[in-house]
Amino acid sequence: MEEEKVSTKFKAARTLLTTKYKLNLEEIFKIRRELHKYPEVLFTEFETKKRLLNFLASHCNIDPNKAKSYAKTGFTYDIKGTGEPKGEDFTIGFRADMDALPIKEESTFEYASANPGVSHICGHDGHMATLLGLANVLSNFQTYIPSNKTIRLVFQPGEEGGHGAKIMVEEGALEGVNEIYALHSWSLPFGKFGIKKSGAMTSGCVRFRVNVQGVGSHGAYPENGKDPITAICQIHNMMHTILSRTIGRKDMAVCTVGEIRAGDTENVIPDFATMSGTIRTEKKEVEEEVKQQLNNIVEHTSIAMGCKGEVKYTKITPSVTNHEIQANALRGAVKEIMGEDSLTEEGMNASEDFSFMTNKIPGAFMLVGHVLPDKPIVMNHNPRFDYNEDLIVPSILAWLKLIENRMDFTFPS
Repeated sequence: MEEEKVSTKFKAARTLLTTKYKLNLEEIFKIRRELHKYPEVLFTEFETKKRLLNFLASHCNIDPNKAKSYAKTGFTYDIKGTGEPKGEDFTIGFRADMDALPIKEESTFEYASANPGVSHICGHDGHMATLLGLANVLSNFQTYIPSNKTIRLVFQPGEEGGHGAKIMVEEGALEGVNEIYALHSWSLPFGKFGIKKSGAMTSGCVRFRVNVQGVGSHGAYPENGKDPITAICQIHNMMHTILSRTIGRKDMAVCTVGEIRAGDTENVIPDFATMSGTIRTEKKEVEEEVKQQLNNIVEHTSIAMGCKGEVKYTKITPSVTNHEIQANALRGAVKEIMGEDSLTEEGMNASEDFSFMTNKIPGAFMLVGHVLPDKPIVMNHNPRFDYNEDLIVPSILAWLKLIENRMDFTFPS
């Protein structure tokens, strides 16, 4: 019954977008698949940028020469209203990330990646297509948008570890923007939209590296050395007590090791071992507590094993913060389009560099659920992940309704 209800909502949304807003969805799906087929990793999105600008020129009556370039391959474009001015000047921004991942895609789609070892398995192709769809509609209704209102399209490179958002902010891509919005396909149930009313939508991320210095020896005489492998294994095991014995259930924290290295041959105890991973939290004070506990474990476990240990930290990405006014405006827009029961306040443990934008100006981040009923969960970054194009429709409509509500005008029926 629930599946039928969700299906009915999506069908109604599609009808609304294609009739009232006259959007040719097949063209949007076509460019999504083209972007998927030709993925490019962070800061090499040159062809992606060309495809985006070509679409904007051919389908949205946009002059590519007026786009402003940032962060090497990113760009912004302002769609200004041409109708009667109304109220105060106001600019609202929408961001889509452009980059793919250096991972081989495992699919049989006809639009599967044609670039070896690179794939759009995080959904950025769908995010870009959504923003293009929004631009298409806005370009057809510019006369209804007040002339003192502006919608800024923000196409951002380097989200996957490159801090492209940070670079764009530093280079001035958000200058003059009053508020900023973005979305991300995520493993919520299909038909659910994750928008916290305020606070952290994602985790902040800190990279750590543990180095343990021991004394090497022949494998037959371990008593003559100080084994850093045993020490680092003990540290790894002890790390899990940080979350279970230090962090309360109301606070989110994840500590994951993804790399351990030591030694070069089977019959030699090495003199050095290292491991690295990430700490993800929503609160700065929780992050500091985890780091302090890890420092203690590394120091004292290493000493107990006759070794010397240290931890080095690198701040990667702060958490994305939903600002209350903007988040509730976005929730209201989704509610009007898909109903209140489609809303959830669930965020994600992963990190997102959109945080650099919401740290600069007010904004909100939305998760769009892609997990179909009775189907295996295929998460982002899985080699078999593919963006569900059905998500594009309600996402565009929610943004259109948000624009109406925040800019105090109405598109024609």
